[in-house]
Amino acid sequence: MISFRLADSSDIHDVSVLLGSLFEEVEHTIDAQDIAEMFEEIESDDHHSTLLAINDDDDIVGILTIVECLSISAGGKYGAINELYVVPEYRSEGVGKMLIDQAKELAESREWNRLEVTTPGDDFSKTLRFYEREGFYKIGPRFCFRVD
Repeated sequence: MISFRLADSSDIHDVSVLLGSLFEEVEHTIDAQDIAEMFEEIESDDHHSTLLAINDDDDIVGILTIVECLSISAGGKYGAINELYVVPEYRSEGVGKMLIDQAKELAESREWNRLEVTTPGDDFSKTLRFYEREGFYKIGPRFCFRVD
């Protein structure tokens, strides 16, 4: 059975390893040490939450990061799912869907108008189909400008 809880500062190592694995799969260059430093900072922000999926052995088998945003076009507050990762052994076991369901419950409890999700791009068609099955729809391309 899978249980869920919000991460806290005691989870820095596990969160770093899982997100490091995610970023490696989608060809980002952030390593676990950099993630740990960022996680400690963003986890102290009340608008950021990290959901953990935990198996019966107390191993973290999935992670979802979500942040509260505000937009007039969204009608006020909404949630943005930035990262979702399930360890390979637990993929196709419903863990990703359960994390999304937990995010939907969190959105409802926080009275957000909607959830948005950042996807790795069109090359990840299986990921895109997953989100579509969960009721998400494309709202347009995103662009990025790096402020260095």
